[in-house]
Amino acid sequence: MSDDERNLVIYARLAAASQAKRQLAGRDRFLILAGVAATRAGWPAIAEEARRLVQQNNPRHLIGQWDTFGDALRSEDFPVFLKQLQRICGPEQADHLLHSLRSDPTIPPEPQTDDLGTAILAMWSTADVKE
Repeated sequence: MSDDERNLVIYARLAAASQAKRQLAGRDRFLILAGVAATRAGWPAIAEEARRLVQQNNPRHLIGQWDTFGDALRSEDFPVFLKQLQRICGPEQADHLLHSLRSDPTIPPEPQTDDLGTAILAMWSTADVKE
């Protein structure tokens, strides 16, 4: 598993836990970070699902300015926003947070499948906002 895929798994699990706790602002931050990691890891369908979930909760979110995470990463504005998110919860902090919450029942287990994409989509399948 590449570093980007590992980051994707960590952020995906934290996003799912935030959704379970109805902490949608935090969930959206983790989804943005997961979407970036998915894009960098070559998982565009996962990135698009992260983007869709963020926009479903917040149609006016900054990510809506671009058609894809790839487009956002190539822009001048998005990387500034991304750096702010990474200062709050970069990969090392996210990994530490995940380990500190390991006994939390809202943290989904590490995907145990060869099909990482399917596992992450299944993890997020309950992440649709139903309010």
